[in-house]
Amino acid sequence: MKIKTLILPLIAFALLSCKEKKEPVRDQVAKSVTVDTVVAEPPQEVKTDTAVIKEPENVKTEEAETETDAISYHFDFNKFSSKNYNFVKKAKLDFSSDDGAYTFRTRIKEAYASGTPDFASYYITVIFGCGASCIMGLMMDVRDGKIYGLPLGEENSCLFAEDRAIYNAKSRLFISGICKESPEDENVYYHAFVWNEEKKVFEKVEEKDIK
Repeated sequence: MKIKTLILPLIAFALLSCKEKKEPVRDQVAKSVTVDTVVAEPPQEVKTDTAVIKEPENVKTEEAETETDAISYHFDFNKFSSKNYNFVKKAKLDFSSDDGAYTFRTRIKEAYASGTPDFASYYITVIFGCGASCIMGLMMDVRDGKIYGLPLGEENSCLFAEDRAIYNAKSRLFISGICKESPEDENVYYHAFVWNEEKKVFEKVEEKDIK
């Protein structure tokens, strides 16, 4: 009995001591956690070096092609003027009038059908290549359809030609070629002819006669 009476006060004392020592629990307010947020900025315009594409130097514009650097020579076409002719219609072509004309009948027919007199008042010309540094041609008389050869071909060609086949509709003068001995040569010489309407042949003329 004595032991029980001693234990009970001890237990009571121990409980009281624990209660006194125990600190009251304080409510801790959770602090707001500040988080660094990354604000996405709107995309900025990125500047880059723009490449300027230049037009190739060897490409000519349409404006640059309007004028060509053609060599100009002054010939006295009026000295060999042809008669005025009132062109109305074309006669039928006569291929028997020239031995080699039938060989080029397609070219001749096309030029004759679409053309009008462009040499010595009565003649429609057709000119085409015949090899390196060579051209040849024929002319057709609209009055009777007869065909004649032009003074071209190998015998009147030159390796270094400045210009070839120069003529007009109102003159009998025909410049077959303006030639040089070499590309560097500043001097030129001429293959020049005059159409003899009565004889129906080309007659060679000198430089002094054509200028």
